[in-house]
Amino acid sequence: MKRIGTLALAAFAIAFSAFLSTGTAMAGAAEGSWYIAPQVDLLWLDDDRVADDDAGVTLIFGRTMNANWDAEISLFGSEHNRQGNSRLELQGIGISANRVFYREGRVNPYLSLGLAQVNNILKPGEDEDHLTALYGVGLLISLGEEREDGAMQLRANVGGRRAFSTGNDDYKPIDYVAGLGIQYSWGGSGPRKPVDSDGDGVADEMDKCPGTPAGTAVDTSGCPLPQDDDGDGVNNDIDKCPGTPAGTKVDANGCEIDSDGDGVGDSRDQCPNTPAGAKVDEKGCELDGDGDGIVDSIDKCPDTPKGERVDNTGCPFKKELLLQGVKFETNSADLLPESLPVLDNARATLKRYPELKVEVAGHTDSRGSDAYNLQLSAKRAESVLKYLQEGGVTNTMTSRGYGERQPIASNNTEEGRLQNRRVVLRALN
Repeated sequence: MKRIGTLALAAFAIAFSAFLSTGTAMAGAAEGSWYIAPQVDLLWLDDDRVADDDAGVTLIFGRTMNANWDAEISLFGSEHNRQGNSRLELQGIGISANRVFYREGRVNPYLSLGLAQVNNILKPGEDEDHLTALYGVGLLISLGEEREDGAMQLRANVGGRRAFSTGNDDYKPIDYVAGLGIQYSWGGSGPRKPVDSDGDGVADEMDKCPGTPAGTAVDTSGCPLPQDDDGDGVNNDIDKCPGTPAGTKVDANGCEIDSDGDGVGDSRDQCPNTPAGAKVDEKGCELDGDGDGIVDSIDKCPDTPKGERVDNTGCPFKKELLLQGVKFETNSADLLPESLPVLDNARATLKRYPELKVEVAGHTDSRGSDAYNLQLSAKRAESVLKYLQEGGVTNTMTSRGYGERQPIASNNTEEGRLQNRRVVLRALN
């Protein structure tokens, strides 16, 4: 029998967990209602009875007095084997008061305390009547939908029966009982359904924000949840850019992030990192009024005719581009650092026209022998060519030294000689 009792308790625990996991809220029995509850019991008898544990039955009649209390009468009985082919029958009638908690909920725990007159029938043997204390704990779990005419509940309880008047001061057995049954109630003032005047799912007694408009999402206190219609993580009340497309990164004001500050959000900006203050189009790219590929902010020759080749400053590309400012170590082909920005601009220009064939021409002044100047100018032209190629220029390029043979100024003055020491990019097509 102990094994059967254990299995029954396990089954009750599983059923209880299943009911707790359901989502429909159902209230308990109505105040003033009557109820009846048949149940099956498992009894663990006091060892002094020298009888086996076994099953029994109980029939309960009761009334829900108010939100907190039930009063009930119970009739119970069980039969148990004893040694020597004898039997023990227990029959009793009891009255109890139950303190019920959370009547408005789906699960109503309760405490029970009462008295019973128990008839102990020995076969064969003499009968004895015991005045017995009843005590226990239980659960009432609502089943099905709420109805105005009654409520159906699963009833489960565990408790004890202690005899304290047996005619034998040394024999006051304590039996333990676990019961499982169905309780049906009817009548009363209707189901105890929490009042929810604004229909937000939070009972009035807990609703801190009554009168919430229908359909508004609320928290557990009945107050509206912060609304974020465009789902950007910024609530409507502070969102300065409502309607932001889904997935768009926004700032604290709910507006799309604009990393370069050009007025075009990052998701639409095809030219990120635009310089501060630059005028841009709807794609976030700097304006290029004459369409020559050089944006207005650095175009030194705006309004260049359409289709004309331009250099890196937006001015017409000349057949010969003097790399003014390119300098070398004295009597050397090693470039000085101040030459590099000039050559970087030349790189950018050539990359815009990769189809151009280019000659890098080196020139010197007249000081020194003609042979030496030819050799030095060739090395310097080769040095410039190598720098351009290392920077990613893919144009077909050749280098050539002209020495002192093509002066552009007089070699009789320092200023003239300075002009003659030069490197020129010459377009061949």
